[in-house]
Amino acid sequence: MSTLTRTALLGVAALGTLAGAAATPPSPLTLKAATLVVTQETRDGKKVEVLTDASKAQVIPGSVLSLTQTFKNVSKGALSSIVLNMKVDPATTFQQATCTVGGVTTQYTTDGRTFAAAPLMKTVTVTENGKSVQKKVEVKPSEYTGVRWNIARLNAGQEGTCAIRATVK
Repeated sequence: MSTLTRTALLGVAALGTLAGAAATPPSPLTLKAATLVVTQETRDGKKVEVLTDASKAQVIPGSVLSLTQTFKNVSKGALSSIVLNMKVDPATTFQQATCTVGGVTTQYTTDGRTFAAAPLMKTVTVTENGKSVQKKVEVKPSEYTGVRWNIARLNAGQEGTCAIRATVK
């Protein structure tokens, strides 16, 4: 089965087409984006997380957002090698990424071009004993600018959600 690539940008889903296809057939994958504001409430003495559509809530610096991509295989067969990308909006700071389907590999980027599993590493130049020395250091998740989920297989009718949490700057 051919590789399907699906790209999702902050709250905007863009479905790609199969490479080399003369006519665009209906996509075997549906994709729905949502931006939700995450708040905490106390109900019956317990703290619970409340998700509210960002268009219906006040979003201010410090607000935590859940940027979700919900997808479903609407074909009659399994899909393989699905790639879902999501940018971290520059007005936010990345916190974490999750995905509800099994067999997914999550990768991160700081430049939008190269992706790798966490922790990402970078080379920095520091001064030690009066000399410039290059050292490899771990990239803080707050420096991530995008997330990529590689979904190995999605069976017919199977659905899932991949999401990032980010804080508004």
